Amino acid sequence: MNFLSRVLFFFTVFFSLLSIISQEKNKYNFRPPIGIPILLSGNFGELRSNHFHTGLDIKTNGRINYRIYSIDTGFVSRINVSKKGYGKAIYVTHPNGFTSVYAHLDHFPYKIEKILRKRQYELQTETLTYYLDSLDITVSKGEVIAYSGNTGGSSGPHLHFEIRETKSEHPINPELFNFDIVDNKPPVINKLKLYSFFNSNGLDSYSSKDFLTIKKNQNHHLKYDSIVYLDGLSGFGLKSSDYYNNSSNRCGVYSINMYVDKQLKYQLKFDEIDFETNRQTNIHKDYSTYQKLREKIHKMYIHPNNELQIYKKNIGNGLICFQDTLIHEIQIVVGDIKNNISKLKFYVKNKSFINCDNDFSFQQKQPTNVYSSDSSMLVVMDTNTLYDNTPIHPIKKQSIYTFNNSNIPLKRKFILSIKLSKNESLNGDKLFIGELTKNGNIINKNADISKDWISAEVNKFGKYKIFTDSIPPKINHIGNNFQKNKNQELVFKIIELKSGVDQYNVFIDNKWVLSNFSSKNNRLKVSLDKYANVLPGNHSCKVEVSDERKNKTVLEFDFKLN
Repeated sequence: MNFLSRVLFFFTVFFSLLSIISQEKNKYNFRPPIGIPILLSGNFGELRSNHFHTGLDIKTNGRINYRIYSIDTGFVSRINVSKKGYGKAIYVTHPNGFTSVYAHLDHFPYKIEKILRKRQYELQTETLTYYLDSLDITVSKGEVIAYSGNTGGSSGPHLHFEIRETKSEHPINPELFNFDIVDNKPPVINKLKLYSFFNSNGLDSYSSKDFLTIKKNQNHHLKYDSIVYLDGLSGFGLKSSDYYNNSSNRCGVYSINMYVDKQLKYQLKFDEIDFETNRQTNIHKDYSTYQKLREKIHKMYIHPNNELQIYKKNIGNGLICFQDTLIHEIQIVVGDIKNNISKLKFYVKNKSFINCDNDFSFQQKQPTNVYSSDSSMLVVMDTNTLYDNTPIHPIKKQSIYTFNNSNIPLKRKFILSIKLSKNESLNGDKLFIGELTKNGNIINKNADISKDWISAEVNKFGKYKIFTDSIPPKINHIGNNFQKNKNQELVFKIIELKSGVDQYNVFIDNKWVLSNFSSKNNRLKVSLDKYANVLPGNHSCKVEVSDERKNKTVLEFDFKLN
């Protein structure tokens, strides 16, 4: 083979390899789920309250009713309608092993809506989770399967979009599938945090110190400190955010790598999340700082009871402890999925050998069963409730039970039981345990009554109190509900101040019709459309609303449909 032939052969192989790599990256060839440019207000892995974000939040210009498209051929495997969470959501299972999820929707095209309405009328409920067979609703790539909305727990109109591995149901980072999302901005590193641990038998007791950063020559540096001094066993945390082109929203980072003397000692990457362990975001992030300041800090060390699979655990747990007083180099590299990176380099020096464990292989002691009680309260926890052996000291003051552990995360729920007084026992079915929030709201934790005790499952330390709710909700007319045209709505405002709206039903001429309740504005609506099948003429209407403690209000009136 002569020189020219070798050169041609080399370029043929080179471009063949490039083609294979390109095909691998684009082999799924998903189309965008929306017809406008994808601008993000939230991304995959972003730190949220009690969970990592499992999809992309795609902006819809502050409006609803944008067409939502199936990203590939498949079948509708699930439709979910909820007052909370994802609101109206549709799941499309594709033949390539993935399922796409579209949430906070307003409504569906007739092909899908008619099947959903049929099921809602069969069960006589708005909210449901409806699993479908593979032949019930098939869809093609690019077919309109929904219209964007603002339902469920959304704080504004947008599309929440996910891609899940069908078999495991694990959400996969949608940006791995090469959607056209413009991003040439590197992440921003705002703050470094040092954690100094008091003993090597646990990570629940430590002191901390913040270090601000500045950016010089495309790299980040500590603003005031040239050397960080360590007190034995130490770990670091990082406050860092990412931004996309054409969007001012602060999003999460994709990866964090920490090098100690040029050796990789910690790696975090958001490729996949498991719903089973998603709540463990609370042991990944600096939970105490988040509770106090709502500041999002990634801890760059791994708690022994942290089961998340987002780390490269075979390189270590990220804890640092030197047996010398030499100066050591630390470099942190933060990246987004488009390979834009930011670096923070600084130096550390040991000033103490306290609690220094060379192999860092100690295992955190498993918390034991905790029973904390007095004559009026019982707290029951199992070995999976806490990450650490944290003493629990609830205090009763003026009928409020306060846990002074609000900055400590829980791995599992625990049971809070409170003894009822004689007067409370007489009205037991109207009682519930409520959490008092910082802004004065009441979150109903429901209740089970057994003899003279009331119990509820709670998922955080805070302030709790027994509340009585014997007042039924109020139903008020909105607008003209007595003279309607086809496709108009009957609208009602529901006022429920304590245990919360639980059940609602509307009957026209004694037949159940679908109604939609939104807790955002406390509106109950009945659309007089073709699905309701209400003919022109005079009609009777009955509206029933119950709260969680079964207090019920009934409103009856007549109206005319033109």
